[in-house]
Amino acid sequence: MQIIMLRDVSGVGQKGSVKNVSDGYALNHLIPNKMAQMATPDALKNLEKKNADDKARRAEQEKEWAAIAQRMQSFTLMVRANGDAKGHLYKKISAEDIAKVLREQGIDVPEESIHPKMPIKQTGTWPVEIRLGSIVATITVEVITS
Repeated sequence: MQIIMLRDVSGVGQKGSVKNVSDGYALNHLIPNKMAQMATPDALKNLEKKNADDKARRAEQEKEWAAIAQRMQSFTLMVRANGDAKGHLYKKISAEDIAKVLREQGIDVPEESIHPKMPIKQTGTWPVEIRLGSIVATITVEVITS
């Protein structure tokens, strides 16, 4: 029986894929547990439309990310933090802190896309990678104590 996977199932297939499985497995396990649906002509047509829409949405997102990455080329971000006279910070600079300062600069980047190359626990300049899909931009974060 041909089915469309609604969820990732180990050993069977990934979400959105069309697979051939035994009738009993499909009718007794996958379909009742909402892991798959029968691959009717209408369901296959809807799947194709959804895949085309997803592809267009991803292409649009990649364009936005490319524009953001271009804007951040050779970008230095100034972050103020509390620390002692020797430059040691009381709290490390997190991705959330960097995202907040970027938002203040008019650049909206998700926190999970921000990856410091090493923990930022002192004042100074630090390289930080911004990973937006397949695009990677490196910015410099300058930490100063306030």
